[in-house]
Amino acid sequence: MKISFHGACREVTGSCILVETEKTKFLVDCGMFQDDETYFKNEIFSFDPCDIDFVLLTHSHIDHCGRIPKLYKEGFTGNVYLTEPTKQIAEAMLLDSAKVFLKEKEHSPLYFEKDVLEATNHFFSLKYNKEKMVSSDVKIKLKDAGHVLGSCVFEVFVEGKKIIFSGDLGNNASPIVKNPEIIDGADVLFVESTYGATSHDSRESGRQALKQAINEVVKNNGVLMIPVFALERSQEIIFELKSFLVKGQIPSVPVFLDSPLAIKITDIYRSFANSFDEQAFELMKRGEDIFDFRGLKYVRKPNQSKKISAIKGAKIILAGSGMCTGGRIGGYLKKHLGNSKNKLLLVSFQVEGTLGRSLAEGAKTVVVDNQKVKVRAGVSSLHSFSSHADQEQIINWVSEIKKPKPKTVFIVHGEEESGLALEQKIKEKLNLDCIVPFSDKVYEI
Repeated sequence: MKISFHGACREVTGSCILVETEKTKFLVDCGMFQDDETYFKNEIFSFDPCDIDFVLLTHSHIDHCGRIPKLYKEGFTGNVYLTEPTKQIAEAMLLDSAKVFLKEKEHSPLYFEKDVLEATNHFFSLKYNKEKMVSSDVKIKLKDAGHVLGSCVFEVFVEGKKIIFSGDLGNNASPIVKNPEIIDGADVLFVESTYGATSHDSRESGRQALKQAINEVVKNNGVLMIPVFALERSQEIIFELKSFLVKGQIPSVPVFLDSPLAIKITDIYRSFANSFDEQAFELMKRGEDIFDFRGLKYVRKPNQSKKISAIKGAKIILAGSGMCTGGRIGGYLKKHLGNSKNKLLLVSFQVEGTLGRSLAEGAKTVVVDNQKVKVRAGVSSLHSFSSHADQEQIINWVSEIKKPKPKTVFIVHGEEESGLALEQKIKEKLNLDCIVPFSDKVYEI
């Protein structure tokens, strides 16, 4: 069996693994690159899409699903296997991407809405823990990865081996979704390493920092800007804000979710409340909407953003994108970064080459939508709200794979430093053979 890596290899985005058996060729994810060389890396596949039999999609983040329509556009005709929540969320995410491409003037769109609809016609949803033969020699089973709603770990049974693809593993401290399921043995393991070199701050410390930022902004009559991903981070921050208000830990302050995509995904979340963790499910079961509270306004129309900025008094603005590149957050950054009364709170991973990364690293002047902006607002990063497992959580999850222990662990989806740090820790603590692979190199297993 041959394995090659065509993204998220010694880097975070563009997840795409090609598996070639004697009879079958399939991909695990087909994601979009999201860095400063985005277009050129997304434009060309280093394999022939016509040769691919099917795709296993771990979850609906764009860096895992974003190039699937392009795959169909270039000749792929097989099924994409995924969970039902992933199916619905991925369709919304991909249609949004198609709209974004049309707004870009420098490059031709990677794909159009019709390509997304063609792709989603081939989405085949599966339930967790049910086995499925997907070709003459490949059987799969899905486990809950606990990362975002619908995310899964794929167990793949082929050529007498059990191969595990972790996708993105969830943070045990995250609310709403369940914790990652334990895997009962593997021959070969592919595991993510986004935070393979670090430990998250405690969730409670993150809550305290968020409450402090809100209270300071209210005191200064300022604006708290929180760039959010439409998927998971938006829902999680709203959940936390409601909890603060219910407990009387923050004053009542207007909160605006300015992201039509996040609003649509929040509606999808509501329809899958039976997939939530126990606390969130019980709240929804009692009729309490965990995604709504007094003072929260969902902003759908683009022309409302300027009106929100013009509203006097303290306010909290949640807007995409989570890395400050694209989305509606740009308008707010241009308007409010220059005022020392305001705050920018980064609550997501910031990829190298993004505006968010520059701001996180202390840039005093940035370019937003071709406009130079001075940074006078306070900028801080919270490392408590990640939807990814940190180093310790990854190690603990891998340590539970015992019958048998994996003979080889491939470490993917992390910057080189993170992958190498995780490799060292797995070798030290678990005595497992590890490989931090290189792009386009073929590995035999």
